[in-house]
Parts: sequence; structure tokens; C-alpha cells
Amino acid sequence: MDRPNDLMRDEESRKVSENQDWSKLCPDLLRRIIESLSSIDFYRAKVVCSDWHSVWKTCVKRPLCPWRIIYKDDSSMLLDPGEDKIYSIQDVGLSAKSYFMASSGNWLLMVDSRLDFYIFNLLTCKRINLPSMESPVRGAQVRFERSSESGHREWGHFVEPCRKDRMSEDIFGRKRSAGLWINEKTGDYMVAWIFNKHYLFTHKQGDDSWWNWNMDWEIGGTNLGYLDLAYKNSKLYLYTSDDHIKIIDFSGDFPKEEIDNNPYQDLPFHYVRQKCEIYWKTRIAIQKSGEVLIILSLFEYLHEERCLFYIFKMNLESNKWERVDSTGDDEMLIFGHGVTIKAPVQDVGDGIKNGSICFVKDDFWSGYTCDSYCGVFDLATSRINWSKKFCFDITKSQWFAPGFA
Repeated sequence: MDRPNDLMRDEESRKVSENQDWSKLCPDLLRRIIESLSSIDFYRAKVVCSDWHSVWKTCVKRPLCPWRIIYKDDSSMLLDPGEDKIYSIQDVGLSAKSYFMASSGNWLLMVDSRLDFYIFNLLTCKRINLPSMESPVRGAQVRFERSSESGHREWGHFVEPCRKDRMSEDIFGRKRSAGLWINEKTGDYMVAWIFNKHYLFTHKQGDDSWWNWNMDWEIGGTNLGYLDLAYKNSKLYLYTSDDHIKIIDFSGDFPKEEIDNNPYQDLPFHYVRQKCEIYWKTRIAIQKSGEVLIILSLFEYLHEERCLFYIFKMNLESNKWERVDSTGDDEMLIFGHGVTIKAPVQDVGDGIKNGSICFVKDDFWSGYTCDSYCGVFDLATSRINWSKKFCFDITKSQWFAPGFA
């Protein structure tokens, strides 16, 4: 039986604990605590409060490197290659009924089987719901009609006065490209996604609806469309099906296409595919310098079967697209991410380093079979470091870059 004095001491300790303002800890002590945390808690610590964030910025930083989301049935896990450690996370926002669209730092752009979009912080579990696609859309006349059919694979249709496009799980996965940008300090964000080459939807923090930029051009009898997009410094870069780069400026009250200040205007990209190559995907990315990179995903079968990535950049003196063997100074890529990210300053393994490209299985030709769901491509050697297999079955995997936003 507890003695009265022991009970009094426990009660006093409880009161001290309740009255303790953890944001006012001695900075040196708080720094030691934060630096001792696991990687996932280390990134979470900076969002506790402004005082913690100030101390966090003075901590010895962990090597920044892309992480992987590993999907297993209805659960998800995070793999930190730097620590070679797997973190189990609760099934919040990453179930089989939600689909990954894009990422920015710790934030993911997700959509569920009802075509409801939301932004989700993978480390803090904060969620930002975006406007419903069934609400009025600004811009070209288009509306989304939800399907009355049962089952989650049939979602509905996008309807225009003279056009109707079916939206379903299988079409959605193959015919879309998306981008997300978010400022973790201010909360400002920008979302853009393409469907079926024809529809471009954008939503900016503060808007009450989606914008629609339908591609309805025709040149020489050919209908043009959107193939990919990237966003940086309030500008949306679009790669069109006639191989041009268009730029839309979102810094003002209303989006406006840049023409005079577009260095890629009337300078289309052109690549002659070799007979031994199977071309699969084209993606664009913006370097920290603001220049555009065009990345091709190819499959070569000349002497041996191998997967390749080629990168092209505009030579602003000759006004010609040239193949390069670098992603930029101390930069690397996640294929489809839209911007380059800072490469680790030290070797973290798995081939993740300057001049590398992280990719997933779907980024290569569908006829190519491999045992791993993802890997890292080295531009200097054209070799792939395939990710190791697990002792359990996984359904898919995805790269994201915590701490980079």
C-alpha cells in the first residue's frame, strides 16, 4: 500500500508535469533531445511549435534523401534508406481506396475512389480537403457526373457540351500527370493535374473552386494535348503533345500564360528514337536554377535488355535541346516529381546520390518484367541499383522526399 508521503510526491510531480511548458525548454537540452530522435520523429519535431522549429534549424541535420512508401494490402510503411529502417504507420489516407498523385516534401496529393482530392502530411497526419470535383469549375465549361454504377472502379464522367470522357480507376492510373507544391511555413499550396491529355485542373490555396484549362487547340489537323507538368516559383510549366513548353504565371490574381518571357517559345523538343529502343514516358522537371529538363524513359534491346533514362536541356545560346549527363549541381531526381531535389552530401546507399534518378516499376515499359518494384538509375554509368526485396509481399511502392519542401 502506498504511503501518504509517496502519494503526495506523485501528486506534486504530476502537477509539475502538467504545468511544464515544453516549448520553453533550455535550447541546448531541446537540441540534444531532437537530435536523439528517430528520423521520422526528427522531422515531426519541427512542427510542434515555433520555438521547437527555431531550435530544430540549429540541429545537426540528417542526410536528406528520398524515402519510400511501401503499400502492403490495406496498410502502409515508410522506408528510410539512410537508416535502412522501416516505420509502420497507421492506415490514414494511404489505403487501397486512395491513390497517390504527387508529393512535395512531407505532403502527398491523394485522391479517393469518389474523385475527392486532399493533401496529406505523411509525418503529422494533417489533412487538407480540396474542393469537390462536382462543384462548379471555373474556366471552360465542364462538369463531373458521378457514376451510378456500383463498384469502385467506375467513377463517373467529365462532361462538356460536345464531349464526354469516362473516368475510372484503370484509365485514371494510366492517363494522368499531377504536381503539388506547398510552403510548410506559410501553408500556401498549389495543385495541378492532367487527365486524358485534354483536361488540366488547377487549384491554389485561397481559391474556392478548381480552374479548368481544357486543351482544345488544333494545328495542321492535329489535336494537341497536355502530356506533363511541373511547378516552381509561381509558374506552371506544361509539356504539350506537339513537344512545346508552355508557361502559366500564377503570381497574380488570375493565371496568365507567359509568351514574351518564355525562353522555350517556338523551340519544340525533338528526339529520334533508335530502332532498338522502345519509348515509354516523357516527364519534365525544373532545376533549382529555374531551367527545364526533359526526361525520357526508354527500354533498349540491342545487345541486352536494359532500362534507360535520357535527360535533355535547352542550350540557350544555340536554342537547341541537347542531351546532358547531369541533373545539375548536387541535384537528383524522382521521376515524375516535377523538380530536382538536393542530393545527399554523403553516401546513403542504394545508389542515391548526385546525378541519380529514383523511379518505380510503372515508369518503365510495361512489357519489361523485373522482381523489384523500384530502383535508382545512375546517369554517369547508365546502371540501375534495384531495391532489395522484402520477406513479405507488397502491392506497390512510391518515392517521396521528406524535408525537401
